[in-house]
Order: sequence, then structure tokens, then C-alpha cells
Amino acid sequence: MVQVRLEVRAGPARFRVSVRAQSARRAASLAGARYPGGEVRVLRPAGPILAGAVSATTGGSGPFGKAMA
Repeated sequence: MVQVRLEVRAGPARFRVSVRAQSARRAASLAGARYPGGEVRVLRPAGPILAGAVSATTGGSGPFGKAMA
């Protein structure tokens, strides 16, 4: 899963949305389906959702592999 920031332009309105999907392309497709006739543009490159991930290389137990105090 990735979380992507998109800008949607629909008529005179312009706004930003955040979409979670399997890929940036899928996120843009979902936003386009939600706002038909609107223009969808990716603002920020996609990145994996890391919340709660544990690093296998450091062996830590925190959200990014650091031991929690």
C-alpha cells in the first residue's frame, strides 16, 4: 500500500486529497472515478505506509526499528 497526495481540479474548484491504494496509478484512478470530469495530478511521489513496521536489520521493536523506552 502507498499513500499519495493528489490535486484535483473540478471546474473552478481546486483541492488536495490523500489516497491510499496499491499504487500511485490506482490512487489517481480512484480519485478520477470519484470526481469525473476533473483533472487529477500527483503532488507527492508514492511511498510505502510504514506505520508499525519493525526493522529486520536492527532488530528493534519500535515503529522504525528503534527500541521503545
